[in-house]
Amino acid sequence: MKTTQTTLARDDYGSLHQNANTSEADRSAYLAALALVSQAQKTGKIPASFDDMEWGRSGRERGHKIGEARHHEIYDITASAVLVCARSVEGTRYGQKTTLKEYFLVSRHGRGVRVIEANKALAAKAAKAAGPVLGAAIAIVLGKSIYRAPANKIRTGYKMVVRDESGELISAWDKSAWPLGKTRIEASTDDHSGGFYYYASIDEAINAAAANETFGDARQHRRLVVVEVEASGRHFGHYGEHGTKLCATRITPIREVAMTF
Repeated sequence: MKTTQTTLARDDYGSLHQNANTSEADRSAYLAALALVSQAQKTGKIPASFDDMEWGRSGRERGHKIGEARHHEIYDITASAVLVCARSVEGTRYGQKTTLKEYFLVSRHGRGVRVIEANKALAAKAAKAAGPVLGAAIAIVLGKSIYRAPANKIRTGYKMVVRDESGELISAWDKSAWPLGKTRIEASTDDHSGGFYYYASIDEAINAAAANETFGDARQHRRLVVVEVEASGRHFGHYGEHGTKLCATRITPIREVAMTF
């Protein structure tokens, strides 16, 4: 199957997006892909998109988007087919989380469309590994190419911890130790029940800590510390008003960046 280089941007989850550097040809291909997905939706061949989220107005829901939604995200494009993810999300006072991902290969078929369900794990991994190439993920989904897993990616981010009275770095949540250079490992999940949390930027980490009651005492006594971390393994993103709180299986604090508050 023919593959092509693209100027569309691809996020960490594999989804394609337009940006300022996208060429006119790629914009046209992206719009054509959206039209094909829309046709599949109208004929009931893939789950319909919707957005029933509203801003919370009272109590702890205030300032958070509450409700449910489903979005269609484009993961790969060829001249005649689209790999699309139907991503369902739920918003609560704790932020937004993905509740379900379904992948479909939508292709032209006469005046209509043909839809086959794509393997969830294979489609997502193939799209992430494709980088700036179109057609590679669809070839893997169709069995025309073999998926080869890339080396484990290490991401850099920031985490807020507390310096205790003895000078050690500890978690504000459960008081567990976070010494520099020591990797902590716990299987990450998408329901807040496992893994370790961090943010992609310093500002997001600080803003989240400023709004979190858990950090109140440490803020008052000026004992909060921003540490740079290296994260790897399975990742999830929880979307909230202060940015995306990332959850990873492995996190290693590597250096202190700043004291805050």
